[in-house]
Amino acid sequence: MTKDQLAFSISLAMHNPRNASMDATSECLKTYKCLCNYFQDLSMDDIAGIASRYGVMA
Repeated sequence: MTKDQLAFSISLAMHNPRNASMDATSECLKTYKCLCNYFQDLSMDDIAGIASRYGVMA
């Protein structure tokens, strides 16, 4: 996975979008954007460690 794909998967795991309201979807997208920016400075190993905390396979 790319860094952006991992950011998306992690943001979904963080917000658990099942039956989510529009506010929750908006928050998920905000989280995704923040993670994309943050992940640019991290190694893939670091991101994989974060992903594993949320049950996301890197």
